[in-house]
Amino acid sequence: MCAHILLMGRNSPVLVFVLGSLASFPINAQNPPPPLSPTAPRPQDLQAPVATAGDPWYAPVAITGPQSFHDRLMAYAIVTVGPRTLFAPFVGAGIRMANPPSAYPPDWREGVDAYFKNYGNALAPRVSKDTARFLTAAFLHEDFRYRPSTSRNPLVRSFHALAFTFVDKSDSGHNRIAVANLVGAGASGFVGNLYLPPGFNNLSHAETRTAFAFGGLAAQNLLREFIPDLLKATHKLHAPFPRIPVPEWWVKLPAN
Repeated sequence: MCAHILLMGRNSPVLVFVLGSLASFPINAQNPPPPLSPTAPRPQDLQAPVATAGDPWYAPVAITGPQSFHDRLMAYAIVTVGPRTLFAPFVGAGIRMANPPSAYPPDWREGVDAYFKNYGNALAPRVSKDTARFLTAAFLHEDFRYRPSTSRNPLVRSFHALAFTFVDKSDSGHNRIAVANLVGAGASGFVGNLYLPPGFNNLSHAETRTAFAFGGLAAQNLLREFIPDLLKATHKLHAPFPRIPVPEWWVKLPAN
């Protein structure tokens, strides 16, 4: 499993950047660009693209009825291999290499192989978490898509977002313990025990990683709750969200 992850790590970042470069390269270089004219920014230029089935930062948010298995599968596939999921470990591995733990062995600290080991280690917990959440939710008919608060009080909204990490919905719309979140966080924390070097593949480190993964789910809920406010603020400032070039079918604009 680790070998497949590391192999994907060697190719995915390059593929993303090549596609992005091709998408931005002018097709007809002989024609000069039209003169610039002051025009008002279009709404789509001021909003963050959202993957069709959701992505780690802005979704999934429950805006429809119960999901079918096909809907769950498509959401899982797009979230798990989406551009942000593949790009974030690319950056995280570089940061890890710049300041590795002192107890890391040399083959995890220096060289190209070490970089891709760290890339795989950054990617594997995320993939494990998403896979475990998907399978658990499908088996237990659990709907962990976030449902924003109806309150306008920031404190109430924050509490709602944090509580949704522990309690989500069933497919029938009833409150239930968020088993999928618990299983996903556990998978994220313990997958490293399969390949990390000695001293980092023990129970203590796995429990710490699990706690961080669960905390990450809470942070994502907070971001989902307040993303509309952030979008409004950037719209007023005429500041576009940073984008990663992706195929058109992979993204859509969030509903107004």
